[in-house]
Amino acid sequence: MKTQGYFHFTFFLLVLIFGSLTTYGQDKTAATDLKKEIKKKKEAPDEKTLLFIVKSESKGILYGNKCFLDVQHRMGFEYLIQPKGQPLNRNEVGRNLHNFGIKFALIFKNGPFYGIKLSKKKKECRELTGDFVG
Repeated sequence: MKTQGYFHFTFFLLVLIFGSLTTYGQDKTAATDLKKEIKKKKEAPDEKTLLFIVKSESKGILYGNKCFLDVQHRMGFEYLIQPKGQPLNRNEVGRNLHNFGIKFALIFKNGPFYGIKLSKKKKECRELTGDFVG
């Protein structure tokens, strides 16, 4: 019985060793070509996870404005609108605690004055797209 266990163990090790050698040995030319690797990274950038700030109405957040949406994504967040009365809507306390945590994380990510930067970019996007008059 012990020899059968040793046989299975050694067979498993051999399969593991030779399996790993064949997978590493297949693609040696593409790994050394740096131009191909750079192009692959440009074609498929890494997706970053976004944080969501929950709002009950869309007033003042330029919902649907592509310029401002890109600014939000660069900062790492997006506004999520959940009108009052929806089943998944949080109560006021839960929503405010969630938003406090997200804004606290954004301070570390974008700096302590990210709100000022965001309002300036919001004004620029409003003027560029014609959402702002005056």
